[in-house]
Amino acid sequence: MSPYKKSLITPFKLVVIAFIVLLLANCSALEPIETPTVEQSNPLAIQAQEALSQQQFSRAAMLFKQLAKNSQPPLKNQYLISAIEAYFNAGDLANADSLIDSLLTRSSQLTSDNKLSLATLLLEQGKAEDAISVLMSVSELNLNNEQRIDLHTLTSSAFFQAGNLIESARERIILDALINEPTSKLNNQLDLVNVLSLLSEHALRALLPTADNNMAGWVDLAIIKKQQVTFIPNSSDVESWKQQYPTHAANGSFLLTMAKQSQENFIAPNKVGVFLPSQGPFSQAAFSVRKGITAAAYSMANKWPLNIHFYDTSSTPVETLYQQAISDGVNIIIGPLDKINLSKIALLPDLPIPVIGLNKNGSHHSPHYVEFSLSPEEDITQILSFAWLKGHQKALILTPQSNSGERLAGHFSSLWQKLGGQVLDVQTYEANQADYSTAIKSLLQIDDSVYRFKQLRQRLNLNIKFEERRRHDADFIFLLASPREGRLIKPQLRFHRAADIAVFSTSKIYEGEQNKGANRDLDDVFFCDMPWLIEPNKQQNSSLNQALKQWPNTRGLHRRLTAFGYDAYQLIPHLEHLKSNHFARLDGKTGILSMNNNVINRQLSCGQFQRGQVKSLGLAPHLERTMNMQSVVPSPQHTEQVNTAPL
Repeated sequence: MSPYKKSLITPFKLVVIAFIVLLLANCSALEPIETPTVEQSNPLAIQAQEALSQQQFSRAAMLFKQLAKNSQPPLKNQYLISAIEAYFNAGDLANADSLIDSLLTRSSQLTSDNKLSLATLLLEQGKAEDAISVLMSVSELNLNNEQRIDLHTLTSSAFFQAGNLIESARERIILDALINEPTSKLNNQLDLVNVLSLLSEHALRALLPTADNNMAGWVDLAIIKKQQVTFIPNSSDVESWKQQYPTHAANGSFLLTMAKQSQENFIAPNKVGVFLPSQGPFSQAAFSVRKGITAAAYSMANKWPLNIHFYDTSSTPVETLYQQAISDGVNIIIGPLDKINLSKIALLPDLPIPVIGLNKNGSHHSPHYVEFSLSPEEDITQILSFAWLKGHQKALILTPQSNSGERLAGHFSSLWQKLGGQVLDVQTYEANQADYSTAIKSLLQIDDSVYRFKQLRQRLNLNIKFEERRRHDADFIFLLASPREGRLIKPQLRFHRAADIAVFSTSKIYEGEQNKGANRDLDDVFFCDMPWLIEPNKQQNSSLNQALKQWPNTRGLHRRLTAFGYDAYQLIPHLEHLKSNHFARLDGKTGILSMNNNVINRQLSCGQFQRGQVKSLGLAPHLERTMNMQSVVPSPQHTEQVNTAPL
């Protein structure tokens, strides 16, 4: 393993995406943990296998530990790895982590096969940094070619999950030299370009001065791919690339394959219908969405001619509009925006015209219905994964006294505990005030220290000095707050001696615009938001930025809604590819877009306020463990708001 990789983990470790939801098909094809072969003469081994087959995972883990106790390395270590996997399947994270720690402390005693098995298990549990540490210690001297392929496939996945997209791509380059089978080689090359394409154009260009000729060729190809709606192999940019890299591995049939794939993945309908209201409580939100749709349509007009028909859901029943759209020859519908009209769409027996619904709606199961929303629960899932991969364990929650605040705090708490973390306390505060010290002091248990001081002073009858103390058992605060509330709460946390506790929040805390003076009060707060708002000056955002100059008063939530409309439209020609390929991705304004069970998922970007400005920390995590966890079911008193919220 090359020594330079170690130094590259830290600079990029915050650009996190989970490898299981990665667009790399090869990354997902990791070999499962191999349970040691059952010894017919060993009753414990037979019992352990039987316990696994009966899903008695805790019992199986105990039996594997007994087998390990009676065995010698490397079989001993493999039994322990099997015990770890069984503990994870049983939901016993404490015992699993304890065994992992014991193996990591003596990783030098593990064989290469032991390390590959352990790394696979660590990656499945989102422990990318531990997996990298194990994989970095594997010596390639005695590995055959197949084992080397397994090693570098795992290492690419580990760097990807840890956030180091560049090193993940480097591993793909190493794999390109190792893989001989043509189809696997081609897939790896496509994966390599796709990984690089997830980096911003600025980040890619920054790589070029230090990249060797092979790496530079892949980077330049990824830049061209990002700049083209569909990859054109005979374009002037590609022809220039061919002349610059005449002997490159991609200079040949690969370019045609890449172009063919790009063309097949772009299916544009003739006529688009848009269901939005012009009046009523959702009209302003709808106008912002419409602006985004219009901007996207004009930006793609050279590849996909404009043919959009807008339907007013505030003047005509949505069922009637749907039948009208059929008569008008509409091929796909964007909308409705509100949940009431979405529920009416859900009641239609069939959907001959596919629909991209612009809100949460889990009641429609038609294969022609796609759900796309700016879900705050999705924000929370990614920010908690971000906190988890930064090594945090013990959380405090500070949330406003409202139905939505309590619902989202419950969602965070439930997922955080399922992930393996602890929620030490939850404190609510009244919004729209200036002094939040009562809630903060309660959360930090400062009142307890004051009480102890008063008791001591009374008991000793002395005029002793006192300095309030806060709790020290928490390592971060999850804060749900608006920009105004956050700018007041963060300084008050510092005042109450909590400046060293990390603070994580959602996109709600950011207005979406650079405001250096006001945002200084939010310094050090971590949050995840739309990539367009985290890095507004990226080259691929120029079309939306230019369009917004026509509407200079678009601010706050309405900026997000405009990006939402933009993505809803640019999704259309990619829907079939996203639907048919679990690993397909689209670089959107609201996030890196993918589809699972006809639901569009958004991969956000993370940032941190520093000196009043937002510093980009790259892509947010999207851990498979958190994605598979069941969401909090809203309580009856919250149902009305959940069903009527515009976003």
